[in-house]
Amino acid sequence: MMNLVMAGAFGLGLLAVALVGAGFAASSPMALLMTAVIGLVYLFGALEIRRLRASSAGLAAALARIPQPLDGIGAWLETVPADLRSAVRQRIDGERAALPGPALTPYLVGLLVMLGMLGTFLGMVLTFQGAVFALQGSTDLQAIRTALAAPIKGLGLAFGTSVAGVATSAMLGLLSALARRERAEVVRVFERHLAAELRPLSHRFQQQQTFAAIQAQAQVLPAVVDRLQALMDGLEQRSAQLGTQLQAQQAEFHREAQQAYGALAASVAGTLQDSLVAGARAAGESLTPVVTQAMQQVAQESRLLQERATAATEAQLQGLGAQF
Repeated sequence: MMNLVMAGAFGLGLLAVALVGAGFAASSPMALLMTAVIGLVYLFGALEIRRLRASSAGLAAALARIPQPLDGIGAWLETVPADLRSAVRQRIDGERAALPGPALTPYLVGLLVMLGMLGTFLGMVLTFQGAVFALQGSTDLQAIRTALAAPIKGLGLAFGTSVAGVATSAMLGLLSALARRERAEVVRVFERHLAAELRPLSHRFQQQQTFAAIQAQAQVLPAVVDRLQALMDGLEQRSAQLGTQLQAQQAEFHREAQQAYGALAASVAGTLQDSLVAGARAAGESLTPVVTQAMQQVAQESRLLQERATAATEAQLQGLGAQF
């Protein structure tokens, strides 16, 4: 529907320019030239309105194709028309940047009226000059009327440039208003998406989330400190318990080791004593024959020595007896 309205308004503007130009085609080359200039300005403004509508439609299509979930803005921003990317990016970041609108159309709307009036003024100047020439060139009233008919007729046609300028200005203003309305609708849709899908991508939202996280951490920090203190107290108590248990275990280990060493020493002493007794017995048993044999030899030698000593004593006694 909007496309039909825009096309109809544009067609009416062109029709007005065409009708006025057709009226000036054979009568006033100057007015025809001004009408052609008005038509060119009108076409230039309509072209800018067309670009504005195309960018609005591109932004609307990009908003309709926002991926879910939206991980990053880079890929989606490539689908936005190039002339709107910077403003869209700034709006997503939280800045109040306006989307670019028609730059020359507001000026061209007024320029068309001025061109129409300028054409009219030029036509009036030419008409008045023709009337002056007609009045100066003749004194007959009928001749003057006949001479003034053509300039007056040209003056009526000269006002056609004002008609063309006002008509095209009105149609171009209507096209501009409708295009701005479309842009406003797209901006409202964009604002809704900014508050929903695109909100997590803004720097302001990320800053708010960071600040909220910092606040939450600040609120949780005392509890964390209390838990750490309780944990340190528990570790200290556990360390004390472990130290006591370790000391008790060391004392028990020393007692058991002492008992084990004592039993081992007693066992070793008994084993050594038994070994010594057995060795002594074995040594005695092995030495008994040798000692018996040695004692027998000693006894024999003692008996021989005694016999010798007895014989010697007897010999000495006999010698003494003989001496006495």
